[in-house]
Amino acid sequence: MKIGDRVRLMKGTEEGIVVKMLDKSLVEVEIEDGFAIPVLESELVVVSADESTAFDMPKYESQKPTKQKTVYEQANQLKGFHLAIIPLNDHLNSIYFLNPSKDDILILANEINGKNEERTILSEKIFAEKFSKITERNMDHLNTWSPLSFTILTENSKWSIPMRPEKITVKIKAKHFQKEKTEIPFLHKKGFLIPLNQSSTETIDPEKIDVDKLKDSFFKGNEETQSFKSMGKNNTHIPEIDLHIENIDPNYEKLPKEDILRIQLSKFEEKLNEAFMAGLDEIIFIHGVGNGVLRNNIHKQLSQHDNIQFFKDTHKEKFGYGATLVKIK
Repeated sequence: MKIGDRVRLMKGTEEGIVVKMLDKSLVEVEIEDGFAIPVLESELVVVSADESTAFDMPKYESQKPTKQKTVYEQANQLKGFHLAIIPLNDHLNSIYFLNPSKDDILILANEINGKNEERTILSEKIFAEKFSKITERNMDHLNTWSPLSFTILTENSKWSIPMRPEKITVKIKAKHFQKEKTEIPFLHKKGFLIPLNQSSTETIDPEKIDVDKLKDSFFKGNEETQSFKSMGKNNTHIPEIDLHIENIDPNYEKLPKEDILRIQLSKFEEKLNEAFMAGLDEIIFIHGVGNGVLRNNIHKQLSQHDNIQFFKDTHKEKFGYGATLVKIK
């Protein structure tokens, strides 16, 4: 069983298309009404090509590489990467990434929020002249659809200088639905095509780290940390990082609790990595007591770090159990 196979549930009458391999024995099937459900392979049977032809069922191209070339149904072959939007019903749409090139690619698909933060929704390999389903979106909320970014790395089939990753950002708007639906290559369904070569594109260059600037900027910000500017090994002062949300995001009162915890842990990871790069021996994180969730998450992450010699509660006379000292190897 492979991606693109039309299958039927053995314990029911539903049919659909395999769109993702979730595990060795578990696949994701997109059924006729547009919903994707996880199903065990043992509970599915592949619909034969003859049966599909007899009942006029649409065919899907498998993502598994084959020796045969993909035959486009359109006279003009696609040039460059495209998004395909396939309406599943009056409201729901599936969004696919099409790779019509001759090369296999590695893709990282992210959603972008209003703060320009990104959340990964897909990371996988897409074979040459194949496709992959990215996500589903409700047409009723088109104006609130988050922009999508795609970081693409082309695999080298021969010995050569590796290509830099390419990042493409696209905002799907109403104008993309103004043209009539067309037959989508690979999917053999009616939908809308969005060429990504017309979107914002950039080449990702390796980031250069200025260690001196890193040290100088490490503690700019909160007054509580201004007395801990001296950094590096053999230093008598231990830098402190205050993770209270009011010191990180002034608009924290509008944030749900899960977002507050995510922001605090992100700041913790950022400062811990900076401490590694700056060559610090020790660092203190002030997380407060509260209900202990932030402290427990920090201690859990520290216990999984190879670069940590030990960590412990510190300054109990001042913070109680609200601060953790980290000793770096």
